[in-house]
Amino acid sequence: MGEERNYAEAVTLTEPEKQPTERISQYSVVTKAMEHHSLMSRYDSLKRNMSEAGLEFGARVLLIGPPGTDFEAFSHHLCREVPLKLVRFKMEEILNEAKRGSELIRVGFEFARRNSPTVMLVERMDAVAPSNSDQSAILLDEITRTSWDEEEVLVIGTTTRPNDIDAELLSGFDRTYIIEGTSLEDRVRILEQVLKNREDIDPTAVAELTDGWSFTSMKRLAVSLFMSEINETGQIPREQIEEIIENSGVIPLSNPRFLDSVIRRTAGTTQPPMDALSSEYPDDFLDQLYLMAVGENYAETQRIIEVLNDGMPLSKSDREFLAKHPYLLNGSPEDRLTRLLRAKKSSDRLHRIMGR
Repeated sequence: MGEERNYAEAVTLTEPEKQPTERISQYSVVTKAMEHHSLMSRYDSLKRNMSEAGLEFGARVLLIGPPGTDFEAFSHHLCREVPLKLVRFKMEEILNEAKRGSELIRVGFEFARRNSPTVMLVERMDAVAPSNSDQSAILLDEITRTSWDEEEVLVIGTTTRPNDIDAELLSGFDRTYIIEGTSLEDRVRILEQVLKNREDIDPTAVAELTDGWSFTSMKRLAVSLFMSEINETGQIPREQIEEIIENSGVIPLSNPRFLDSVIRRTAGTTQPPMDALSSEYPDDFLDQLYLMAVGENYAETQRIIEVLNDGMPLSKSDREFLAKHPYLLNGSPEDRLTRLLRAKKSSDRLHRIMGR
């Protein structure tokens, strides 16, 4: 097999001018890229002093974030601004067990060094180089001997599962940037960019209703909203926006809370409303809320809990009751019954003390 064919099998190369000029990016990731760009510029002015002191900049970057994170925004920003060529592995080749993954890793890094200045992007490191594998050892060796100082290669690794990567490999990076999910500003910016001609949709209202959604899910929702009918009578009310989101068919399944609600729904239990899914109540406070509901109407509280636990359809009056007591949606069926009985005992004791 010829050398050029080896390279073609392992990686792709994108010139800076071939990077898209318009891109919907996760702003919090772009800010991390801007921060790293500033470090690289600072290194340029200190390069001689650092070399004389025997110090290495390295510039190797590890990006860790939840599923659906826009990791690519980091490399895209640097490739356009520095500028740099982008080298990335062909995942279908490097994950093909019939091929020699370790050899392709070496080929890819050699290609990046020969075409510098480049970004060597290693996506899904947990899959490319899982713990205790030959690929992990080879990747660590290649990362260790590839740096910005000597080869003008910026290594960027990404993962959503750092626990599945060897600690030694994780320690091979000079900088680690943590992306904690989409911020409110991230979500507003995505919506503003996609819906810039939709005056009937308030991006801030949508962003506030989608706390916990990943970048990928937000982009899909924005596309869905873009394709929806325009409201000719003015801006859509918040309540209607919530209904549109729930009926869009876009569900942030990368978020365990939402995925759990889907699993419970398909198992025959009732799916809580979107706002209830994102609410969490401290145990002591939750007990007080149950006591309040029992004191107001024990029979109705017990009936609603039985309906929820049996996965039965909710009537209009049931929904009205839950609107006043949304915390009843939290927890497992056993947890609801336990809290109900505990609240009933406390309520009865209070009534006895007060002589009722």
